[in-house]
Amino acid sequence: MAQEEEPLFTIDGAGHVLSWSPAAGRLLGRGDGGDAAGSGIALRATAGGDASPWEIRPALVDPRAPRSALERALLDALLSESQLGLVVLDRRLRVVRISAAAREMAGASSPALVGLRLDEAFPLQDPRRELAAAHRLLRTGEPVLSRLVTTLPADRVRRGHFSVSAFRLHGEDGEVLGLAMTLLDVTRRERDRARELTIARVHERVGRSLRLVATCEALADALCHDFADLVVVALTEEAAGGDFAPAEPFDAARLPLRPLAVRAPAGVPPGIRAGDRVTLGDEPVLVRALHSRRPVLVRRDASGGGLSADPVRERALRAAGAHSMIVASLAVRGRLLGMLALVRRGDADPYSHADVRTTETVALHATLCLDNARRAAHDRALASTVQRRFLDKVPNAQLGVDAAFVALSPLPQSGSWFDVLPLSGARCALVLGEIPRDSTDALVLQGQLRTALRALADLELQPDELLARLSDTVTHLAEELPGGGAPRTARCTYALYDPVARTVRVACAGHPPPLVIGPDTTVTHLDEASGPALGADDPAPFAMATRELADGSTLVLPSGDLGASLRPESLAGLLAGDATAQDLADSLFTRLAPHSDSTGTALLARTYGLGGDRTACWELPAHEESAAEARRLARGWLAAHPDAIGADDLDSADLLVSELVTNAVRYGTPPLTLRLILNRSLTVEVGDSCATSPSLRHARVTDEGGRGLFIVSQLTDKWGTRRVGGGKAIWAEQPLGGG
Repeated sequence: MAQEEEPLFTIDGAGHVLSWSPAAGRLLGRGDGGDAAGSGIALRATAGGDASPWEIRPALVDPRAPRSALERALLDALLSESQLGLVVLDRRLRVVRISAAAREMAGASSPALVGLRLDEAFPLQDPRRELAAAHRLLRTGEPVLSRLVTTLPADRVRRGHFSVSAFRLHGEDGEVLGLAMTLLDVTRRERDRARELTIARVHERVGRSLRLVATCEALADALCHDFADLVVVALTEEAAGGDFAPAEPFDAARLPLRPLAVRAPAGVPPGIRAGDRVTLGDEPVLVRALHSRRPVLVRRDASGGGLSADPVRERALRAAGAHSMIVASLAVRGRLLGMLALVRRGDADPYSHADVRTTETVALHATLCLDNARRAAHDRALASTVQRRFLDKVPNAQLGVDAAFVALSPLPQSGSWFDVLPLSGARCALVLGEIPRDSTDALVLQGQLRTALRALADLELQPDELLARLSDTVTHLAEELPGGGAPRTARCTYALYDPVARTVRVACAGHPPPLVIGPDTTVTHLDEASGPALGADDPAPFAMATRELADGSTLVLPSGDLGASLRPESLAGLLAGDATAQDLADSLFTRLAPHSDSTGTALLARTYGLGGDRTACWELPAHEESAAEARRLARGWLAAHPDAIGADDLDSADLLVSELVTNAVRYGTPPLTLRLILNRSLTVEVGDSCATSPSLRHARVTDEGGRGLFIVSQLTDKWGTRRVGGGKAIWAEQPLGGG
């Protein structure tokens, strides 16, 4: 038979039952011994035999008291020893119990905190937000875990950051008693995190542009508000202009600096403006920062010592409420680029030595980016110098055209160029081109493109065909540039004006269509002359528009930026009248330049046809006597212009006419035509219906013929052929006046 378990009790020195065994629990009708508090129920036993009566009554325990010495010791340790802050609040959010660590976090003694409301006990940065969260916890009971709370001490020296978890407390009957909060000081972690975010933000934003001003502004924007209240990024005048920065030794006190980016809170005058020329003068702290190449920290001391030795700057800093400043030099490879100044004011935490290390990291990255931008600026300045040297300042004067160029943005920035090219038959080509200017490669491509265009123009191609060939040239040239095959595009408008026929043929590549303003102020858009940019991956063909122009018409070739700013109704009135093309360009510039959104370029050409007294044309039969007839007709017409052509010129003209007509009779196809154009030179053209172009050959001494074109080449400045309809025209230009 199994032995029955004996009931056992554990009793303290005062006779209080602390615990019991399961057998004792069954004997007394209690649980398994885990509840020593009792519920106030008495258990009585009646005496039998010689036994004595006895009564067992649970001791009444204060529900607010710890249940055991272990629990009491645990609570005491949490309140006095633990580094984790512990705060107990009642339902009115008043402090009931607070640990030593929490008192230290609050910055006050325990008696001063007990009984105070949460926002009175702790210097919360946003009391309304935190009280609302506490009331929400009392209402819902949903625990708050790892909530970041910021405090701002009364001395406003440094903010504190705490990770707070809070739970609702209940009594045995389920009544809400208050809240328990744990506080973990994460101030260092949050400050380190903020510094890391600052460095990451600078690396992300600074260096995206190769423009000095844009790089300085990106640096100031990345640092302002989160890491500094006032930011000044200043470069030496040499670096700001793209030149090489000064090397040691240099006099930092007299070194001229130019702030390119200044950031300050709204309503706070920074005391310095972007673009001003400043020197440090008697500023030992700033001078030391530039020479030491290490950031220097300056803090306003308790006695109110200044941040700047310059009275004007110190007044501005004091008016802004500045209390600390870091100054860092921006230097690379032993050369000074500039200076970075960071200022904190008002409630912001004063700068620390950890912030100095962050500034040093930021300055290193910014310096490399600024040096890249400086070198790019130097390259652009060099390219602009070359461009200004080789680019015509005014269009060349040509027969029948008065041209002028207008630029609302500087040519080095726009990458634009223009040309007015003389062609055969008194015609001229009007060219407006543009290449994105992002490197010196663009200047190289521009020079090559202009050369190629001039060569293609000499081939007497129509505008649409010329642009098609030029587009292929852009693609091939881009492949030969350093970096091999990076996509390059260009925009170009090519117009061909014939003052004899008074016609213009025009085609566009990436530019808006040209406009024609007639003498009666009517505006015509040549919309059909559109096409893709040169070198673009677009199979669309180039289209050509043809128009007859009345004398006094103005042809406007705009770039893409300017085309959107031209309004026909205002343009017509502006360009009407008898003013010269340059006057029209000046008026257009005056009208559009004040608007900040107006950029781009345009080529204006006022056109005039040649009068009947400056040109003559005859049709000739295809037989040997035609050469003599042509000489007679030409001599008679030229004799009527004694002021333009002398006797020697007349003899040379006879020989030219004879050789060209003879060549056409022998090798051409009728009908034959002879045309003379008299300007600063004499142009002789002989046309026929055969498309075969002649070639110059050098005859042997024993040859009886074959010297016609050789003679023509010796008597003229230029000669060539061009297609006319289904045939050709051989032309030659003879200088006049013994030229």
